Amino acid sequence: MTLGSRTLMTILLLLAVGFSTTSRCQGAKKAANRPNILLIVVDDMGYSDIGPFGGEIHTPNLDALAKSGMLFTDFHTAPTCSPTRSMLLSGTDNHLAGLGSMGETLAPNQKGKPGYEGYLNDRVITITTLLRNAGYFTCMAGKWHLGEEVQDVPFNRGFQKSFTLLQGGASHFDDEWMMYANYSPVYREDGIRAHVPKGFYSSEFYTSKLIKYLDSRTADTPFFGYLSFSAPHDPLHAPDDWIDNYKGMYDAGYDVLQQSRLKRLKELGFIAPDVKPFPRLPTIPAWETLAEKQRKTEARKMEVYAAMIANIDHHLGRLFRHLKKTGEWENTLVIFFSDNGANGSEMHQYPQTDKAWLKRNSDNRYQNMGRQFSRIATGPAWAQVSMTPYRMFKAFPAEGGIRSPLIVSGPGVAKAGTRSDAFSHVMDIASTILDVSKTTHPGQSYKGRKIEPLRGRSLLPVLGGKAGVVYKDDTAVSWELFGFRAVRKGDFKLLWLPKPFGTGDWQLYDLAKDPGELNDLSNKEQKLREEMIRVWKKYADETGVILPSSNILSP
Repeated sequence: MTLGSRTLMTILLLLAVGFSTTSRCQGAKKAANRPNILLIVVDDMGYSDIGPFGGEIHTPNLDALAKSGMLFTDFHTAPTCSPTRSMLLSGTDNHLAGLGSMGETLAPNQKGKPGYEGYLNDRVITITTLLRNAGYFTCMAGKWHLGEEVQDVPFNRGFQKSFTLLQGGASHFDDEWMMYANYSPVYREDGIRAHVPKGFYSSEFYTSKLIKYLDSRTADTPFFGYLSFSAPHDPLHAPDDWIDNYKGMYDAGYDVLQQSRLKRLKELGFIAPDVKPFPRLPTIPAWETLAEKQRKTEARKMEVYAAMIANIDHHLGRLFRHLKKTGEWENTLVIFFSDNGANGSEMHQYPQTDKAWLKRNSDNRYQNMGRQFSRIATGPAWAQVSMTPYRMFKAFPAEGGIRSPLIVSGPGVAKAGTRSDAFSHVMDIASTILDVSKTTHPGQSYKGRKIEPLRGRSLLPVLGGKAGVVYKDDTAVSWELFGFRAVRKGDFKLLWLPKPFGTGDWQLYDLAKDPGELNDLSNKEQKLREEMIRVWKKYADETGVILPSSNILSP
């Protein structure tokens, strides 16, 4: 090779390096204009469980996230998992997105009807598809619960990388044990059937998997990462080195814990000093009336549950530190919430499961509670405490079933350590993510097929300090699941629950004064009540609500 040719090669190499460097710089600049998005959803965690919302559970990383961002105290979801997740990824109502009811609980008259497919249907376009099309790297790890067939899994709904549990729950350990009778959990990675590795614990594995996916992308590509924990959903399981961290903390019982949480919520200013919480259900005995063995067992359930939440926080700390180490933290919008209220069901109440099956197939001895092969749940007493001061818990459109702790931090948040008491909804998350990423929703048509438009509102005006509300007082938002119904308009809430959970008729509450839904205003506000009933009926017509012919929650 002559000197001239070597010189030419050197020049070409330098030019290539220069172009490459320029390209990376341009890509980094482009990414800086479009923030990364980290969406974190925990499963069945209560409103008042974590530190920023008055809980005693040790959550230093969520505490720090709250101090750097904004808390939303009046954020709402659907009453259960999959309906919430359908609205989260589509930005529209669950009855339009295919989860008018959970796939596991479809009533005979709902099966096969539009909006009741039991999976995320083709009437919606996922935000992940839109973000992927816009140049985002999209990945997720954790619970999916939006369809089990290959065409319905994350890989085919906009996620470039994914490792997911397809169903609603399973053992948190490596045994791949079923949550209840007659089903086996299925995991898929990038659409292909997968199995969890030896030593698997759900919260640790999903966090590590998401970190791995984020590291695999091109450095100048903004990311959308969805970390979908299956904890603290039952069965309650915690690693051996975490399981005793809360030993003795709940020995005073659920009545005492509710009062201490209520006091902290009042001190934080989340609720007024004169607010009364929804009382312990009449089917739940007072703590002091329980036998010593019962108290010991009940306290252990809450100890394991608390350990699961603290463990989630620990792994979030790992993820946050990783993003700081890679220089991506400052340009990452972090959104954290729970998919619904705390779970008040017992393990034997799942479909096709009873106490005899549970006893035959579980090791629920006290010394094994929370460990492999145990199947335990917190139950209604602790779930009610987790939702202090609200009424009921998961499955109900009462506030205890649909109010969730939302924390948002990062680009778009004008002032750290702030709080919004504005009503907001899980459908708003999709609109917010598209807004902050400068991604346009196609409206009512995508690639020649008709789709549902967004129904949610962007939270960015509130996050940026440009607005105090997400919804004006004359705007109503409605719910329906299992035949249970609700409407929210301003501070007023209309609620329909069958006996014995309610009266079997519409009841009206002023949540500003009565967040526990204790004082029915139907007689005093008859005109408003009738108006809101009409609003709900219009909503039902628009979204194709089919009230179930039978109900899994019937007593």
